[in-house]
Amino acid sequence: MQKKNKVMLAAAIGMVAVIIGSTAVRCSIAHTVEESAQSEAQATAESIVQDAGGADAAGTASATDTSEEITKMLQGNVWQVEGAPEKTIEFRDRSFVESDGSSVKLTVFDAKEAGEGNGQKHLDIDFMREGDPYTTPASIIVEERDGVLTVASDAFAAESRYVQGKPAGTAVSVSGLAEPYTGLIDGKAGELASAVGSWCAAHAPSATAASFDGEVYLDVRGGRVSATFHLNDAASTIVTAVYENGSFAVAG
Repeated sequence: MQKKNKVMLAAAIGMVAVIIGSTAVRCSIAHTVEESAQSEAQATAESIVQDAGGADAAGTASATDTSEEITKMLQGNVWQVEGAPEKTIEFRDRSFVESDGSSVKLTVFDAKEAGEGNGQKHLDIDFMREGDPYTTPASIIVEERDGVLTVASDAFAAESRYVQGKPAGTAVSVSGLAEPYTGLIDGKAGELASAVGSWCAAHAPSATAASFDGEVYLDVRGGRVSATFHLNDAASTIVTAVYENGSFAVAG
């Protein structure tokens, strides 16, 4: 009888061991599944964050491209009031100049955001006119009407809207050249005019002439010759032509 009780006790202990062991396995499995779920959730969250970051970067790049596109469009066209071509607006780097043929109004601005939709392109800016103590927000809107571009903005001082005029279409003439400047540029007056004309086509398309103002800057050590020219556009733009290594670079 005692032997039988010992056997049953041993069997009972074994069952307990099995139950305990089985419980440990279940706990281990449950813990593993929980860790796996947590890892998957964390990986999913990280993926969402990465995707969001990628989307933000793509959106920023797109806005930058649109801003550059609008800037080139504004600077590369002649803009005038419909029916009054003597009234013009000319866009420059971070500024624009409005003219009625006898006087001009300058406005400077900082570009903030850019976008497009519904046939329009818009450039959001903070602008400041001469004499203003602070900046004001506005949008420059470019759209096409009957095959002609128009530009409008509350930031414009003279007129609220301008239409695309025809570019000058003629070569820009360079006048007033004299020695010793012509000698310093190896007599390349034709190449100088071509370089100035190319710059004007992109930035001041209404200009048809550039006059040498007599100022020459010589960098003997660097081998550069710089000279300034005044354009005959409404903004009276001043450009600098740099001659180096046999070729010209123009900036304004």
